[in-house]
Amino acid sequence: MIFDLIGAGKVGKAFGKYLCSTGNQIGHVVNSSIESAKKAVEFIGCGIPSTIDEIGNCDVLLLGVKDDIIRQSFLKVKDKLQGVKAVGHFSGAYPSSILRECDEMKIGRFSIHPNASFANPEIWKKMENVYFVIDGNDQGKEIIRELFKTFNIKFSEISEQNKIFYHIGAVFASNFVVGIQEVSNELYSMAGLEPEISRMISLYLAKQAIENVENMGIKGALTGPVVRGDYQLVEAEKMALMDLDPDIGLLYGKFAQVLRERVMKSEHS
Repeated sequence: MIFDLIGAGKVGKAFGKYLCSTGNQIGHVVNSSIESAKKAVEFIGCGIPSTIDEIGNCDVLLLGVKDDIIRQSFLKVKDKLQGVKAVGHFSGAYPSSILRECDEMKIGRFSIHPNASFANPEIWKKMENVYFVIDGNDQGKEIIRELFKTFNIKFSEISEQNKIFYHIGAVFASNFVVGIQEVSNELYSMAGLEPEISRMISLYLAKQAIENVENMGIKGALTGPVVRGDYQLVEAEKMALMDLDPDIGLLYGKFAQVLRERVMKSEHS
């Protein structure tokens, strides 16, 4: 199949590279500038650096732009889609129904969201290990089902109605973990540890926690003052943080509450 790509950022560029490596054809590649489109094409290994006016004459149009401009990007090209079989985007939060005009045009629409970090561009080499979640109309989902089955890519289908909660779950599992690493490093450094030692300890503990969740479940992996019932210590640490940085103090208190009221009482962790 021939894929046009609008928005060759981290996800769009890596997925385009994967498509190219599996024998599919990349047509037009549109980015914020022709120069950035050229760089994207160099990475992908195929494609034509283009402007948005050149979009069309493809089987599938992929929108790899930021979530908040998916719809306006689509509206710019919707009149150029004669012969296109489907249009899709990569957002985990917005459903494919933001491309609702596709239904009137009797073409497919879909969204495909990869549950992985694309910070490392080489992730395209491990795409078969990434679990995707998809939604769309019947035509769009059929195209993606067949494509992913051909590549042995793992995927599940999701309803559009509550999709935003799915994406929030992904943010908690991935992005917030990164933010917590930063806070942990800052606190270790405040205690007098060298920055490199702070990073090493924080990263080791995070990896250990994830391994324990994998092997023992969430509840079984929980350690620390909350699970021991040292609530006076928890309160003292919260108050120390409140004096230092009220935002971090509140965050500490909320997380302690989550551990106490959700994790420890859960029968499914």
